[in-house]
Amino acid sequence: MATFKAVILKGDIHIKSDGTANIKIRITHNRKADYISTDLYVTPDKTKKGYSAGSNSEYVADRITDYISKYQKAYLNLGDKARLLTVKELKKEITEEKKNEIDFIQFTDNYMKQLESQGKAGSIRAVRGFLVNLKAFSPTLYFHQIDSRFLTSLENYLKKRGIENGVQSYMSRFRVIFNKGREHYNDDDRGLMRITNYPFKKYKIRQPVTMAQDSCLTVEQMRMFINYKPVSDRPKLAKDMFMLQFYLIGINTKDLFFAAKPVIGRLRFDRFKTKREYSIKLEAEAIEIIERHKSKIRLLNVSDSYTDYLNFQKAVNVGLKAICNSLHIEFEVKRTPEEIANNVRLDFPEKITSNWSRHTWATIARNDCKINKDDVALCLGHEDKDNKVTDMYIKYNYSIIDESNRKVIDLICGVSAVQ
Repeated sequence: MATFKAVILKGDIHIKSDGTANIKIRITHNRKADYISTDLYVTPDKTKKGYSAGSNSEYVADRITDYISKYQKAYLNLGDKARLLTVKELKKEITEEKKNEIDFIQFTDNYMKQLESQGKAGSIRAVRGFLVNLKAFSPTLYFHQIDSRFLTSLENYLKKRGIENGVQSYMSRFRVIFNKGREHYNDDDRGLMRITNYPFKKYKIRQPVTMAQDSCLTVEQMRMFINYKPVSDRPKLAKDMFMLQFYLIGINTKDLFFAAKPVIGRLRFDRFKTKREYSIKLEAEAIEIIERHKSKIRLLNVSDSYTDYLNFQKAVNVGLKAICNSLHIEFEVKRTPEEIANNVRLDFPEKITSNWSRHTWATIARNDCKINKDDVALCLGHEDKDNKVTDMYIKYNYSIIDESNRKVIDLICGVSAVQ
């Protein structure tokens, strides 16, 4: 059981210039001691066993009793949890040093610095954008102030600012940071809960209208894309990179940017997102593109032109947007009078991004090539939680992945497609 006693620490370092010293409450807990300062100062030579002699001794004695009573009551309220605490943790629990007002804005700033130290440029950019908008809505914010009403108000504010498509991303980022805060400040094992509220049980993040399965091209649209002949450099790069991503079973731009040189005709890498190992056979179509962008160090030379993968990704997406615009303009110019009268439009999205390559490969593999879902998941490197234990005992045969990829490539590169 913890004990509390008024003491004056020995040594000149504890004596003020006026000759007085602070009365402290010593906590002894689990054979360790710590001290809590008070607002009481007395002359050490007129003090015995923590109690002062003099004209104000009665007042000092009453104040010490109040202090000890307050801390003993706070200690008893902790119940069995107290025995699990260190003396410093106990001190924090029973004094004003334990603050419920944990600054969410400051925590987010610190979290962003942590991401910077880890070199996570994409996450830094996402958190920075979220934080700018959050500060505009609420310059000061503490964890205990965040409830479902606050989150709903923030969501409405973001929509009014014209961030309709980014609302889901921002609110998801909010949840990630909130959870990081709970992990940092709470100790569930010992029942130390500084952040007790969790608004995301009631507040549900709305999913975007456009789902992943809608972000894909059909076989005919892919052939249209392959047949398009870009003139300027950026659309040329965008077309090459999109097709290379497709030929590499939807590899994302970050993995492509950092990919090392192939080994015996295969691209081997650990995916940044999942840390899972990949091994993809380089088909002739992929090799042709790689040859146009050869590097002495990596798979591609794109790092010679772009400082990081985000700038590379942005350049690809800008080029893809330009290709979409050009396809629609060319179609408009070539429309027949009958097509104009019937308001016929080009059956091709007005905007695609590099992420579409992965969704497109998966959709064509399943719906057009009739490859079963398990093999599609294997090709994409998905982890089935139900089969996680079974996966430990399976040595994968990469021929399944190679044959599936070849089927998909053969389908889109049919006789009507011209490279």
